[in-house]
Amino acid sequence: MAELVYLDETGSVGRGARRQPELTLVAVVVDETAVQPLADRLHALAMEHLGWIPAGFEFHAREMWSAKGHWTGKQPPELLAAFEAVISTLEELDISVIHATIDKSRLHARHGGTYDQNAYLLALQFLLEKLDRWRTQQALRIVIADEAKEHQLRAVKMVREMQTWAAGAVPGRQLVSIIDSMHFVDSKDSPGVQLADVVAFILHRRTLATQGHPDADSAVARMATVIAEHTPTWRAPWPS
Repeated sequence: MAELVYLDETGSVGRGARRQPELTLVAVVVDETAVQPLADRLHALAMEHLGWIPAGFEFHAREMWSAKGHWTGKQPPELLAAFEAVISTLEELDISVIHATIDKSRLHARHGGTYDQNAYLLALQFLLEKLDRWRTQQALRIVIADEAKEHQLRAVKMVREMQTWAAGAVPGRQLVSIIDSMHFVDSKDSPGVQLADVVAFILHRRTLATQGHPDADSAVARMATVIAEHTPTWRAPWPS
């Protein structure tokens, strides 16, 4: 059995980093038999909530939340309904979620800024190690991430070294279940990456004291609960 592991993150390490104290890297783990059903389901949801499939369309959480792009003119209840429908695919297709969070301010304070540009690699290492410990003997995994030009070469090198001799951004675990290289794709071409983007966005929103409206507060709480129910392994933000 093979699983496709789709990654996306929330929390910049570049422009805007000071306004985003945490970087969270999210993986949605999709069984090989559910890859095409996920694509079909997201296509159907786009038709249901937009009424058509625009050229180059993708589910992009920030645009959805802000009613921008193809979501311009949609009212908050419509947008929240679309969000909840996308998150419901976790239950419909038995998709699991793995995530790892780096507290960037604590990372800076602990290491005097030395590791600031390694926040993505640290999150990636911790996420892959958690993934590798979970059901290690039951599946082989292929990792697919949204394009991240500033990280791609270093991430591919790190994954290769973790597969060979457990050499990550910090000393860690040799990967057993993750095969091949780490692959980067345009999110427009990957429904799995789009789902990871929406999950990552909701995990970020749940850290806020309020969403600005009681209905949005309730919707985010419901979606965060669904995500938690499909998250089999957890780790507190690092450094603690």
